[in-house]
Amino acid sequence: MPWCLTAWLLGTALQLQQASLWSLSVVLTVGSLTVSVGVLLCLLRANNSHFTNCLMGALISFGLALSLVNARCLWQAQHRLDPLIEGKELMLSGIIASLPQQSASGVRFRFQVQSALEVSASRNVVVPEWIDLAWYDRESVDWMTGRHWAGLKAGDTWQFNVRLKAPHGTLNPGGFDEALWRWEQGVMATGSVLTGKRAEAPQKIKTSWLYPVAQARQYVRSEIEKKLLSGDAQTRSMSGVIAALVMGDQAAIQTSDWDLFRATGVAHLMSISGLHITALAWLVARCVGWIWRRSDKWSKASWCLVLPAQQASWLAALLTAVAYSVFTGWAIPAQRTVWMLSAVLALRMTGWRWPAYQVLLFAATVVLIADPWAFLQAGFWLSFMAVSILFVGSQSFRFLPALI
Repeated sequence: MPWCLTAWLLGTALQLQQASLWSLSVVLTVGSLTVSVGVLLCLLRANNSHFTNCLMGALISFGLALSLVNARCLWQAQHRLDPLIEGKELMLSGIIASLPQQSASGVRFRFQVQSALEVSASRNVVVPEWIDLAWYDRESVDWMTGRHWAGLKAGDTWQFNVRLKAPHGTLNPGGFDEALWRWEQGVMATGSVLTGKRAEAPQKIKTSWLYPVAQARQYVRSEIEKKLLSGDAQTRSMSGVIAALVMGDQAAIQTSDWDLFRATGVAHLMSISGLHITALAWLVARCVGWIWRRSDKWSKASWCLVLPAQQASWLAALLTAVAYSVFTGWAIPAQRTVWMLSAVLALRMTGWRWPAYQVLLFAATVVLIADPWAFLQAGFWLSFMAVSILFVGSQSFRFLPALI
């Protein structure tokens, strides 16, 4: 198992460093050869040594990682924005698919496109299904109650005149890669809503109950604003911080507050990360375990006879982590945390007692299967390096003996 897991990590890393993607024929060839070798290995397993089995398993895992990551990149590349319509005025109809994030100059939101029309040519065009739109309104003074975008709600169907462009950003070494971040989320285009005199005004077509999680987040944020904006100046400035800590909405935090957080070294606490999710999951697990072990006091039979208290607490922790991650926006760091917790708890639920390093390898492999591009994010390395340092002091950390 360690050989296969390590090979998958190496295969993913190698494929992500390729200058260009393989063609579909090459991907199918590599995948077919990998499967054929795997079937042959199963048939001849009795005649092979342990070392040979480990080596062949590693080669199969390496080939599968190469082909599957490349296939996912090919599939996503087909949804890129057509360069011929980039920058042209388009009329889009679709659904607001995220919590609208307000700022001092406008609002940003994710838009699920249902139809697209090129205005100048009066013809239907194909655009990516998921795009990030920005709606700026320089005439509105109060950014909390902008009169033009105040009616934006998740799940509603709108019609906008927009101009789209392919995602891009600065490529400074060690800096934030906006193009990679949007690619990782499946967003293949960005754009801005046209609000001039020549453009047709945005129109709300209908409301719906689609995207209920985003609607719940918007309701919670509106309630936070109602409670805090009625107070003094200091209380009003804290509304953005409260929204960020409760539901992961960082857009409402004022610039002066960000400067203070960066100067004091607590800016990372304003984002929902693995620390927040695992702390909440641990708290729920402790509470559920305490209740489960004392269930015979108010029930005819102890719940432990149906499901052990330890496993019940693990399941409650996992469900809490998933629910809280979804409610806070299902961001990439939250997704990685959920996959890591799922991998570790699955091993414990099945009773497998792997060494600490092997658990870490398994969790990293699960994360990269779900999100191969996490390998290029600094958060991936910070998370696993921090956990591996903690594992070094564990008695179960036996790396070389297991490989030999």
